Amino acid sequence: MRRIYKGQFEYIKKRKLQLGLLSVGCFLLVFALLITGYISTGTKENLLTMVAILGVLPAAKFAATFFIIFPHHSQTKEDFDLVQQNCGDAIFYTDVLFSTEKKVLPTDFVVIRGGNVCGYASQPKYDTIFAQEYLGNMLKKNGVKANIKIFTDKTKFLRRIQEIAALEVEEKQEVRDERTAQLLLTLIM
Repeated sequence: MRRIYKGQFEYIKKRKLQLGLLSVGCFLLVFALLITGYISTGTKENLLTMVAILGVLPAAKFAATFFIIFPHHSQTKEDFDLVQQNCGDAIFYTDVLFSTEKKVLPTDFVVIRGGNVCGYASQPKYDTIFAQEYLGNMLKKNGVKANIKIFTDKTKFLRRIQEIAALEVEEKQEVRDERTAQLLLTLIM
């Protein structure tokens, strides 16, 4: 299985599989340590029990992240290809789950070019205002200024990314766009 990074096609699908296997594996290891310790000493008060208790911490971390990601899905290949064709040379991410203190913001696509961050969320109850404010504040805290717009209408989104793709961008702005993209990647689960 090849490595898929944040923002790449099928990231959510692969991440769910990875976290699910890690969670199950860690909990099985904890259970095996508990059983081995109890069988070998005849009591639950032994060193293997201590190691098993400490092993619950990473297992719980993997499981919590798995259950947060579980209800979300990767994009279809058709939608991915359609957006990729329209975004031109812009920086393009898919399968984006922005994590905030309050909620997870599942954003299907994000396109960055010319100081613009354009996103699309297919969920009808997506809080676009909160997402735009949150992303704007996080970029501002890191010294990056960007025009952020999240769409819930696919045709408006496609029209906007075609406009963004047609922009002439200076080399300095390309560097700023790369910085914006790297900062956004740090916000993705």
